[in-house]
Amino acid sequence: MGQTLAGRYRILSKLGKGAFGQTYLAEDTQLPDNKPCVVKHLKPQLTDELTLQAAQKLFPREAEVLNKLGEEHRQIPRLLAHFEENGEFYLVQEFIEGKDLSQEIFADKKLPEAEVIEILDEVLDILAFVHQQNAIHRDIKPSNIMRRDKDKKLVLIDFGAVKELTTQIVDHKGLTTVTVAIGTPGYMPSEQSQSRPKFASDLYSLGMMAIFALTGIEPKNIRKNPQTEEIIWRDETPVSDNLGDFIDRLVKYNFRDRFPSAVEAKAALQGIIKIPSTFFPEPIQKPKKSGFFGVKKIVTAIALLLTIGGGYFYVRKLQEPSGLLLTYENIDYGIEVDYPDNWILEKVEDPFGTVVRFFPENGQGETEPILVTIEVENIGSNVYLDEYTTSTITKITKYLPEAKIISSQPITLGKNSAHRVIYTGKNRGINFTSKYLQIWLLEENRAYIMTYVAPEDRYQDFVGTVEKMIIPSWKVGEVFN
Repeated sequence: MGQTLAGRYRILSKLGKGAFGQTYLAEDTQLPDNKPCVVKHLKPQLTDELTLQAAQKLFPREAEVLNKLGEEHRQIPRLLAHFEENGEFYLVQEFIEGKDLSQEIFADKKLPEAEVIEILDEVLDILAFVHQQNAIHRDIKPSNIMRRDKDKKLVLIDFGAVKELTTQIVDHKGLTTVTVAIGTPGYMPSEQSQSRPKFASDLYSLGMMAIFALTGIEPKNIRKNPQTEEIIWRDETPVSDNLGDFIDRLVKYNFRDRFPSAVEAKAALQGIIKIPSTFFPEPIQKPKKSGFFGVKKIVTAIALLLTIGGGYFYVRKLQEPSGLLLTYENIDYGIEVDYPDNWILEKVEDPFGTVVRFFPENGQGETEPILVTIEVENIGSNVYLDEYTTSTITKITKYLPEAKIISSQPITLGKNSAHRVIYTGKNRGINFTSKYLQIWLLEENRAYIMTYVAPEDRYQDFVGTVEKMIIPSWKVGEVFN
């Protein structure tokens, strides 16, 4: 205590100690008000000449990665300086005032599902940026995620890559081996324990943290299938099918079975939040028209059936104005809906609820799609429409940037009570605002959601078709009774 490093950083107190070094709270004596900062002291386990030379080469490269991450993302601490003294290495980073998530996630406490989704969503936002920079954190756990006091946002700290220089050994041939894997037991997947981390390794750690938060059971105590090494946890706490399936994929034993990176995981999480995913929009592949589309112009009385998974669609004559409507039916979910013959149907293989989507031939775009989607969500029993409506609107205003509710009202759809909401919101990462028309109804422990979404300046182009043709034709449950 009291020592000054590099002629300017005076050590005030110890913040923590681990296998790879120590962390201190310090003050920068060369700045006004002696601004506080964090000093990380990294001490190589071996100090032979070859190992030190290798560490001296590795240290600046890893420090530059940290510098870029902190400069470009405000939920990663900025790197203020890095230096070497007497064969030991030091990082100086921005001090984050707040408490880490070990104050929120701890043994025998179960967090509500909504809070866990919120944490997953925010951490994946940060990790998506990290992975896009070709970096891996390597040590995701509650104590490495701070909740910043000034804005309550999460901040990802203590990146593991730079710690590797403290664990490596270099032989006389110049070959480098790592003696200790970077990471924390219980949070660390098998490939990372063998010093072969992937982007998906961070997702495993995040998934284990989510399981800890939901169950109150520390990762080291979570059961595993002895034959497959897969995590067994869903009998420990009630969890929705959507979130449970999402976390199961995060913690798959084989990294190839997980999401490839946080970018894909973040996109999938949007299905749970139930806001149409525009953070990482997928290009719409326009299918080729088959002979069916040529025949339909002259066949008006004969139904043409095409199988699509558990559903099918057929042609019938549109009464006003002249033209044809196609009807999509899905026997598995009891859904029937009409759509214009110049719209394209696309079945969606989505584990988070989207069943089918439609888009006008002149309305698709890689970054600004015009879509009508139908989703089915398992919600369990004893959930009422007003409760579901309150929860869904809360999620919209909380998770969709710059969300603005334009109208919200109960409606009747066929024999079903439903709710209709119109809102706008800013698309993350893309500089345009979308407008949404969304309807939901509940039937036999499921929520059925239809969403029309378009760029705000093109919303009027097709909303008439949606309101006059598609929505009135939508039937749920009663179709096959």
